[in-house]
Amino acid sequence: MGSTRIRFYQTHNGPCPYRSSGDWNNLAFQTQRLSEDAYGSLLDLGFRRSGFSVYHPICSGCSSCIPIRVRTDTFKPSKSQRRTWQKNQDLRVEHHPPAFCQPGFQLYSKYQQNWHHCGTPVTESDYLDFLIHSPVKTEMLYYYDQERLLAIGWIDILPKMLSSVYFIFDPDEATRRLGIFSLLYEIEYASRLEKPWLYLGYWVEDSPKMSYKSDFQPAELLFNKKWVPFHQHPELVASQDVSN
Repeated sequence: MGSTRIRFYQTHNGPCPYRSSGDWNNLAFQTQRLSEDAYGSLLDLGFRRSGFSVYHPICSGCSSCIPIRVRTDTFKPSKSQRRTWQKNQDLRVEHHPPAFCQPGFQLYSKYQQNWHHCGTPVTESDYLDFLIHSPVKTEMLYYYDQERLLAIGWIDILPKMLSSVYFIFDPDEATRRLGIFSLLYEIEYASRLEKPWLYLGYWVEDSPKMSYKSDFQPAELLFNKKWVPFHQHPELVASQDVSN
């Protein structure tokens, strides 16, 4: 049997998008094909993917990005999450393989410009590289209000888990809390597929952009290559001890 040689490289991505200081650096490699089992193992080592790029943060002096996953068969929505779920029951969700479409790209452009306030226009090439190209089985989830496209989510389908890749929505519909609804839908979808885990990427405790992920319980965090119950993560226990 032949072997595949992986060439790692380091990326320097500018200022950290989640904290007020520090730079964002990754260890990464590129691949156009990756087995589901291999990517599942990489997720359990703290890797994520963006297009054909598989990466792991290696920011100097910082370990704030902690991988998080939610147990789907025992998940219990909060009262607020149940309200969000009910509020969006008028939406239709369609599942499709990754493919470029103009309405999807236009929604992505609007989301980046109006929600993230990107200074430069996004290109179709950016969109393809980031969200359409994938080395594993991926689905795009289109959220419609009748015929109006409100949001799109990307999920990777793996043997024992779903991995939430990215989500965009129409900023004009922010009051719907579509990001929360999409995760509730993905948890429900994973449960239907009998996948016990939904991987949510990285949790950053003191980042408003990422801290919401801790609202989905029961969850586990990765520590020393092992998954531990959320509230038993050593860094959280240490911070609680200091605060007490």
